Amino acid sequence: MITPEIRGGHEVTRPVAVEGAEVGDAIAIRIRSLVVTSAATASGNDKVMEGRFNGDPFCAAVCPGCGTQWPATRIEGIGQTAVRCETCGADAAPFTSTHGYTIAFDDERSVGLTLGRAEAEKMAADAARLMALPDASIQNPILTFAPADLVAVATRLRPFLGQLGTTPGKAMPDSHNAGDFGSFLLNAPPHAYSLTEEELIANKTDGHLDVNTVREGAVLICPVKVPGGGIYLGDMHAFQGDGEIAGHTADVQARPLWKFTLSRD
Repeated sequence: MITPEIRGGHEVTRPVAVEGAEVGDAIAIRIRSLVVTSAATASGNDKVMEGRFNGDPFCAAVCPGCGTQWPATRIEGIGQTAVRCETCGADAAPFTSTHGYTIAFDDERSVGLTLGRAEAEKMAADAARLMALPDASIQNPILTFAPADLVAVATRLRPFLGQLGTTPGKAMPDSHNAGDFGSFLLNAPPHAYSLTEEELIANKTDGHLDVNTVREGAVLICPVKVPGGGIYLGDMHAFQGDGEIAGHTADVQARPLWKFTLSRD
């Protein structure tokens, strides 16, 4: 959400094909384990930054300085103005936070504790390493923002996948591959991902469920809308209640283990 180069709300994996999967089939995905690898993360209640997107801040970011669409960015310093356009240097994050927290995890990744300002800023200076971003990742780590409005709150971890499913039949932002979030695409000017209601219903696969039951032991039955299915995942959360009502939660990196089963009539 703070990486305008990404054309969706999240950075997701490259889709994996299941041999023999054809359009009309279903793929059962059993989550065997989810192991959190991030040592810390940050979250909060997000704020849309007007003038930094065309219609939809999740999938149509624009640099307010030079007008570049989906601009590449770099990190300069820490804090909510640290995401800068590579071309002109303007503050380019399409989202900031009105109230947020930084949380560190124990070595077993079983509990977390929110931090004060000094500790949050120290972690922000080493954000990519502490969040264990993959080598090929282009996301700007949210730890960089160093929020510290909610201090000394402890919580247990119960990791789950906000995104897990099959590739939709038509190109759409990963975050909008769902019935609820997908409604933002309905006849939506002026970006490239506008869909009719019929197109959304026919092509979505509901890969962006964002429910905390998509965790270890769960089984998802996913429709095949493209040859091979194209299973992908992302938007891993350390914990969440019954809904992502703040618009954002504790995003982390993790190692998943799963099993696929192909099903057809």
